[in-house]
Amino acid sequence: MKEYTKTGLLLLMISEIIAVIAAIFVYSFWLSFNPENITSENFTNFFMAIIPGAVIGGIGGLLGLIGAILMLIGRKEFGEKHRKFIYYAILVFVISIVVSVILVGISMFATFASVGQTSFTSESPSDIVDFFRNSNFMTITAIAAPIAAALGGLIWIFGLYQLENKTGRIVLFAAYIIMIVTAIAVAISSKLIFENMINSAAFEELINTSSYSSSAYIQLYSSFPWIGTTAIVSLIGNTISNVLLIIALYIPYKRIISGELIPISTSTKPAESDRICPNCGKAIPFDANICPYCSKKFETYL
Repeated sequence: MKEYTKTGLLLLMISEIIAVIAAIFVYSFWLSFNPENITSENFTNFFMAIIPGAVIGGIGGLLGLIGAILMLIGRKEFGEKHRKFIYYAILVFVISIVVSVILVGISMFATFASVGQTSFTSESPSDIVDFFRNSNFMTITAIAAPIAAALGGLIWIFGLYQLENKTGRIVLFAAYIIMIVTAIAVAISSKLIFENMINSAAFEELINTSSYSSSAYIQLYSSFPWIGTTAIVSLIGNTISNVLLIIALYIPYKRIISGELIPISTSTKPAESDRICPNCGKAIPFDANICPYCSKKFETYL
């Protein structure tokens, strides 16, 4: 028998491990980032340095997608409740897509409304600053991030809940809570950074400068100490939640490997030489006169 669920759990574990590695890589890159080294000539090299992290994250995402598909294919392997919970996970996934589309639509509407309130002229580049100040993009993003985290966490809970033991369920819910708390903290911090940026003198100088100004970028970058706080909160929160998810994935994977969790199609399907007890409905040896499960006695079986 093909054990789709077991393979899916393994691929999801690898995907989460890669996610942790990619997050550490991105944060390490951010620590080494120095705005003084960025010029108009080396922007290409700057962005090329980010590609390895993007590739690593892409591989992890692909493995996670394959693992999720295998979990869907193997939804019937561990009982009716697990099958239903997998369907619930799919339903939440669809809801998350619908919510994302709605929030993107609201964001675009707010952006167009801001454009309508702003008159852009070459003589007044400060109008661009007014546009950013009128835009509600970051407010909508700050609201959307926790919602996305809550829905994404529910997908994990529905997908794994019926496969977990007591410890696994505690770990799973702990990961869910940390996902939401991290998303809220990062969303609030990012919104404050954005508001401070568009209200800063350095931002206006950058907008009003027709040519590239390295000093303006340096001043803009160095004026927001919360950028570092946001990065470290995101790294720590996401790393903890990812590690907890790895544990939550490993527990049912180990239960399947050890035989504690046995696929229904292999544990309840009677062998060809077996028959079914008319009293309890379990498979019993063909030549048995007493059911080994319910002790029902019978001489013949029809």
